[in-house]
Amino acid sequence: MKPICLALLLFPLAAYCDEVPPAPADAPLVSDKIVVKGVRDPAIMPYADAYKFFTQVDKVPHDKVRMRMQIKSADKSVKASDIRIRLVGDETDIPVPLGEEGDIDVPRSEAALADKAEFVTNQKKGSLQVHLTLSPEFPNAERIAYADALISRDQAIHLMKEIVPWYFRLLIAEPNAIRACFEREGAHATLITTAGEETLPIKSKRQCAVLKLDAGKRESWQALALTPPSKLEFTHVNWLSDGLPD
Repeated sequence: MKPICLALLLFPLAAYCDEVPPAPADAPLVSDKIVVKGVRDPAIMPYADAYKFFTQVDKVPHDKVRMRMQIKSADKSVKASDIRIRLVGDETDIPVPLGEEGDIDVPRSEAALADKAEFVTNQKKGSLQVHLTLSPEFPNAERIAYADALISRDQAIHLMKEIVPWYFRLLIAEPNAIRACFEREGAHATLITTAGEETLPIKSKRQCAVLKLDAGKRESWQALALTPPSKLEFTHVNWLSDGLPD
């Protein structure tokens, strides 16, 4: 099962008919402003929708869930460092930097909203893709308290209920497990309980361990100890799926 990815369900696509030639990735800067405005890309949701969406997200407690929005190019040769995005309006010109892996933090600007600003990029129209994922996040990823894992699961479900329309939620299996993927051999995942320790099996090409989340085990299951580093993901386990990556 793939990590919970919500981009296609959350982002209404807006087709724009106005376009100017894209700026090259190394477009010259003048006072930190790209000379060529760029293109409006339908893969990136309109700013008014993004502002409303993330304002709603901010109201939902999710200190143990990471919501990650990434912008990537369909062209594998285009790196995140090649992509330029700005929020542009008649009175607005705000650079929107991307992280090394394309992570984006959408500005919350009432002035830009009133100015009817929109995202513009230096990439070819239709070449960008938006990925939005929810994943567990803990202060200590090497030893995760089981109670915190349960809270993380509940927060993810609450977020999904708040931001995903009910008719789309029918297509998404609610998370009921956490998996840790090590991407290497020789790692260990250990469930610590009041009765002792249990080594969890590590399987799949990505070398992942899966821990089912059951509130009924809150008193007896204490923590999950992991060999660093690992990538934590929500997953779903049932009689058809073991929760491992496809």
